[in-house]
Amino acid sequence: MKYNLPVCHHCGEKNSVRKHGIARTGVQRFYCMACKRSFQDKYIYHSCEDKIIKKVKSEIDNGISYVDISRKFGIELRLVHRYISRLTKEGSI
Repeated sequence: MKYNLPVCHHCGEKNSVRKHGIARTGVQRFYCMACKRSFQDKYIYHSCEDKIIKKVKSEIDNGISYVDISRKFGIELRLVHRYISRLTKEGSI
């Protein structure tokens, strides 16, 4: 059975991605030989998704509270606070 390899979540490279074992949750892991990072195609935990920080930032820009953001995305409130502090260190907020 031929498996279509995903695009790297970190650098966007497609030709340098290979399989890299199975996670504890049973999901296939992948490794990008271009940027030397591993990732999963799909995550069970929403806080591990690639674009979650951008989603949190857009919700904060819309004036949504931290509690409502954690409920909407299904992540813990402490992770919302962690993402906010990361965004303020970067100067995005």
